[in-house]
Amino acid sequence: MLALALALAACGGAGAGETPRPGASPAPSPVAEPEPPATTAPADKPASDAAATDAVVTEAAVAGRPVAEWRRQGGYLAPGLRAVRPPALVVYADGRAIAEAAHELRLPPAEVEALVKALREDLAGQPATVSPRPGTPTVYDAPATVLGVDTGNGLREVYVPHLDQTPEGYDAALTSARDRLSLLADRVTAGGRPYAVARVRLSADRVSGHDTARPWPRGLPVPPHESGENTRDYAGAKARAIVRLLPAGPRHVFRTSSGEELALAWRYLLPHE
Repeated sequence: MLALALALAACGGAGAGETPRPGASPAPSPVAEPEPPATTAPADKPASDAAATDAVVTEAAVAGRPVAEWRRQGGYLAPGLRAVRPPALVVYADGRAIAEAAHELRLPPAEVEALVKALREDLAGQPATVSPRPGTPTVYDAPATVLGVDTGNGLREVYVPHLDQTPEGYDAALTSARDRLSLLADRVTAGGRPYAVARVRLSADRVSGHDTARPWPRGLPVPPHESGENTRDYAGAKARAIVRLLPAGPRHVFRTSSGEELALAWRYLLPHE
């Protein structure tokens, strides 16, 4: 199935790996993602048309399926940022590679196949959660590394506590998988184009005592904030308003019309989210 998706992707999507022009805006204009085709045919359509529509839906689903992933989970992170921390890298069946939900690059089908094959070998025989060798120091507040690869029946993930801090405490195959994905992420960031869509995730963290809190921007949606930390996904006009009105990067504190102070952070949503 993976080989079929890669062959289909090779026929289209050229240009995703172009290097951004010098002086390009750090916050590119979001582009609308295509609506998925209807899953059922109208009553006046013949059965053959309905089958063709189902085939298109299946192909689209396969192309947008993650086949490799590298992300960090847990660890010490400022409140509100945890919910918008993106995967370090996600590679999709159609060859699209997205690093930090900020840069994208299109990979050729042969490279994606080779990557998946290598990761399957690296992660073969590893448990869902890997324990370090006896005597390996525990690094508190350090994030775990999560490595994922497509098995043909979905994404298999391996959770490795504090791998970045204590690589000597683990099987070399795990660090090999991490390094393989890390090098690709660096390449996507350096040579890819900015990633931007009209779908974002916004995090709101209630804070207080910030003298530098700015007035709430006109047109910015107010996310839920009844508890300490809240997130909501937005699309369309509201997503574009968030991108336009909120600086990218670390969270920023704003004051609502009722006097509440909210620390906001956002990121673009990925194709499978």
